[in-house]
Amino acid sequence: MLLSSFYSSLSGLQANATALNVIGNNLANINTAGFKRSRGNFAQIMSGAAQGLSGAGNPIQTGLGTKNTETVARFDQGSIQTTGIKTHLALQGEGFFQTLSNGAAAYTRAGNFSFDSQGLLIAANGGRVQGWTGANPDGTLNTSNGIGDIQIDFGVAAVPKATERARLVANLSAEAAPGDAYQTSIEVFDSKGVAHQLTLDFTKDAAAGRWNYQFSFNDGTVSTTAPNQGDGFIVFGADGRLSQIDGTSIAAAGAANRVIGISNLNSGAADMLIEWDLIEFGSAPADNAGFITQFGSNFNVGSLFQDGFGSGLLQDIDFSQDGTMVGFFDNGLTLELARVAIALFNNNLGLRQIDGGFFQATASSGPASIDPTGAGGRGSVLASSLESSNVDIAEEFSDLIIHQRGYQSNSRTITTTDQLFQEALTLKR
Repeated sequence: MLLSSFYSSLSGLQANATALNVIGNNLANINTAGFKRSRGNFAQIMSGAAQGLSGAGNPIQTGLGTKNTETVARFDQGSIQTTGIKTHLALQGEGFFQTLSNGAAAYTRAGNFSFDSQGLLIAANGGRVQGWTGANPDGTLNTSNGIGDIQIDFGVAAVPKATERARLVANLSAEAAPGDAYQTSIEVFDSKGVAHQLTLDFTKDAAAGRWNYQFSFNDGTVSTTAPNQGDGFIVFGADGRLSQIDGTSIAAAGAANRVIGISNLNSGAADMLIEWDLIEFGSAPADNAGFITQFGSNFNVGSLFQDGFGSGLLQDIDFSQDGTMVGFFDNGLTLELARVAIALFNNNLGLRQIDGGFFQATASSGPASIDPTGAGGRGSVLASSLESSNVDIAEEFSDLIIHQRGYQSNSRTITTTDQLFQEALTLKR
């Protein structure tokens, strides 16, 4: 029996030494971004034979010590630290960033990413960050395809878009006399991204509440034939609000905005059709309202809007909370360039840890679940930030003392057992 106590105590030494190693690793990574601390768990070793099971007495079993059953990572949230580097990303939630290195997927909470010379977004270990890139025809991000490397070419100009809609919020003075004229202009873009001035003249008509309008274009020809002619008239009601466009009530069923046609552009771009956004459409035709009024104040233009833009170079990037990389161009355009993939696992404890703060999926963790919408508790992305280590110094030092005492206690057991052996050896003297 004395001999077995040697082995029981030895197992205690080994188990507590392993636990001390885990604590040392936790403390060593206290400043490692995205690090998740670990904890070692023990289990008792029992003898295979049990006495007393056949009679009325209780079983007699002898313990043979302890063993390490598992070392598990603790995935509680670490604090968020601002870094000021826009490609640094922190996750607030349960998800993981996905990377690809040598054809193998790896997952991490450490978002200290950067761009390499080829415009690839890479992790600290050189792995390529995975996500969605490419745009739909309307300029929004295309997430219908599978994920892949996030690669941005900072030298490519944004594709221009021809103006298709223009709007001005304005007031024409109700005190104007017949023949009074007002003029305003708005910058629009053709299919090549070339900017032009579209000018609009209003002239007060002798009829009550009626104004004639005329469009002109500095580098092309405005159509003079229906249905896209650039001249006509608008009428305001007694309340000073827009009531008619070219003789059609804006409250009539099927009421529509005027579409202006422009051809023979000097730039050689395609002909343009620009919808003059006069009506704010309501839930019913009777709810329609005009963007232009005729009140008693002077002529003024409150705001201008058009949906075209010229080409431009990428100047800066940022990330939104769903992981979308937003590009800011020197032409004032803002476009979605990419979105980082956020993975979720059924069992985080089943993930296998590898170097660099990365994890790999196992049969125990289950496969990665990836959703471009970020739903399912994957978390939100905080740009220019990193998640700090979740190591708690006070807890680690407390565990350090406990396992130190455990190691010392087992070593004393071995010393005591050795002394008993010495006593047994001297019985013959």
